[in-house]
Amino acid sequence: MKPLIVPAFMLMLVLSSSCKKDSHDSQPEPTVEKKPSVEFISMKVDGDFYVDSLTSKSYFQKTNVDFSMLELKGTDPAVGKAGKDKKVKLYVRINFPGHEIKTGVYSTVQAGIDNAFDWQTFIDGSGLQDIYHASGNNNKHPDAPFRIEITRNDGVFLEGTFSGTAFGGDLNVSGQKEITEGKFKIAKVNMVFF
Repeated sequence: MKPLIVPAFMLMLVLSSSCKKDSHDSQPEPTVEKKPSVEFISMKVDGDFYVDSLTSKSYFQKTNVDFSMLELKGTDPAVGKAGKDKKVKLYVRINFPGHEIKTGVYSTVQAGIDNAFDWQTFIDGSGLQDIYHASGNNNKHPDAPFRIEITRNDGVFLEGTFSGTAFGGDLNVSGQKEITEGKFKIAKVNMVFF
């Protein structure tokens, strides 16, 4: 009987040790990367890339009897990319004759609020730091490049591009920033209509 007990005992040891999970051999579970948002506003400013995903940060409102305005706002979540402790705000404004969003190029306006885009920096608790503003109706720099184009308006998404030169917006901020490769895309269901 002894010869059977020893092999049976050895078999039980082998089986129990093979089923036992060694904590040193455990593999961490792979992390799942979040997919980039399908809605966004982005731009390059003097070659540096800034982006924010959009949710309900866009507004379409009637500004008067003859015009409507679309505003897109975003904040690049990276801190310090534009300077110590600074975050960046991205902003696009388009003025529409009538009350319908149409594809096409928007530059100067004959009346109403101007077409514009901004690159602004701020520090939490301290407010705005740097404001660079580009406008289709820039009286100080009338020949400065400026272009906003709505390239898609299919009832589901609104998409467009923008580029131009933005200038320092107050006495403390001077100079200019070249805005290139500006893009935006927003789902129309996420737009707030006033």
